[in-house]
Amino acid sequence: MIAAACLVLGGTSVGTARAEDAGDFGWSGAGRAAETLTLGATAGQLGDDPVYALRLGYFAKSWLGLEATIAHNPASDVHALLHYANATARWQTPVRLAPFVTAGLGTIHVFPGNAVNARSVTKLLLNVGGGTHFFLRDDIGLRLEARSFTVVDQQEARGGAYHYVEWSGGLTFSRPLHAPEASEMGAEP
Repeated sequence: MIAAACLVLGGTSVGTARAEDAGDFGWSGAGRAAETLTLGATAGQLGDDPVYALRLGYFAKSWLGLEATIAHNPASDVHALLHYANATARWQTPVRLAPFVTAGLGTIHVFPGNAVNARSVTKLLLNVGGGTHFFLRDDIGLRLEARSFTVVDQQEARGGAYHYVEWSGGLTFSRPLHAPEASEMGAEP
């Protein structure tokens, strides 16, 4: 395999591009290589209430992946459990930033508080968003994102949708599913 480029900042190898990755929007370092698992934890605001999320991702390509998220929104009167799956596309830059866009669907399960005769409900949840990863190392990054949620509400006599905005930040851990090749570690083959 031929190394097309190696960028070194401060003596640390940031990444390497390979000839066959020319369609992968730039270089791919060990933390952003193809066939990578990611695990992340974030905290933020959903509307006016806090939200906490755990996210598991699989990136088949260095720029395209699927992420599954479970989140909890503990509000004062009611609380909600969100679970959704997203397609995520991220761009590789010559620095440790990786901006991304994401879109997906799932469900929101809303649990009533102590209200009399109230039942929990489950609704369809659509979301779109974007943000960036700032990689501290090839396997650990900070994640900042904004996301718009649309909850589809279909009841007997009427239908509608509710919109919420989420702002969150947290950590993401990456693990390649294959052993690094010599060209990925900055060495010539």
